[in-house]
Parts: sequence; structure tokens; C-alpha cells
Amino acid sequence: MRVLRSASIVLALSLSTVAVAAEFDGTVPLDCTVTKGHDCLPDQKQCSPLKPEGDQPPVFGIDFAKKQIRSPFRTSLLEVLYTTTNKDSLVLQGADLQFAYSALIHKTTGVIRVAVADRKGVYVAFGQCKVAAAPAQSDASTPAEPPAQTE
Repeated sequence: MRVLRSASIVLALSLSTVAVAAEFDGTVPLDCTVTKGHDCLPDQKQCSPLKPEGDQPPVFGIDFAKKQIRSPFRTSLLEVLYTTTNKDSLVLQGADLQFAYSALIHKTTGVIRVAVADRKGVYVAFGQCKVAAAPAQSDASTPAEPPAQTE
């Protein structure tokens, strides 16, 4: 009986590890909360703390289907131009005329590291990803019932 109980626990732990690992494989949208960040400019002796634009929370929103990243530190979306994976990480990269970025997401833990360089300097952000909550359905987006037919 003890062996059966131990086997059940091992199987349950194995399945839960597989479920967590599958969350960070680029198949579902992610919200990645920044826990620490640095804003570095070439004319400063040290980097300063990274601050979000406006009043938004420090969360990167990654939409793999649309190939876009919403950054709390920029007003425009970051387009994902290149995605690849290796044994440990999911790698996202992109560029525009004014900047280039690279992001690594650890496949099993969801730890994220992002580096963005633009014409003024660079910023580096560290954080933790989780599967994004499904967007709430509003009544306005629900299709209206067709009008009843009268004869």
C-alpha cells in the first residue's frame, strides 16, 4: 500500500511539473510582472531605477498570436520579429528604426529578462511571467439576438 501511495504522489508531481512547463512555451499570452529594472544612459555614472510610462503597472503583456509585446516602459507596442526556443528558454527579439530588444523567458519557471536599446540608452528589466487572464467579455461584444420575424 505504501508503494502505491508513493507512486501516486510521484505521478501527481510529475504531471504538475509538465503542466507548469507547458505554460511558457509560446502558445498562450503571458503577463510578466517586472520585479527589478535599470535605466542606463551613457552620460550617467550609474543606472537609475526603471519607471513605467504614466500610471500603468510594471507588467509586460506578451501576445504570441499577434506577435506583439506591450511594454510598461514604452508607449508603442514592440513587434516580435523573431522567436526561437532552446532547451531552457523562449527567445523573443525585435527592432524598429529607433530601438532593438531581446527577451528571454525561462520555459519552466517563467522568469523573464528583457533588454531594450534605443538612441538614448538602454534599459534592462527582470521579472516573473504568468499565463494572462482571459479578457473579460463585455455585454457590448456579445452579439445581439436577431429581431423576431413577424408575418
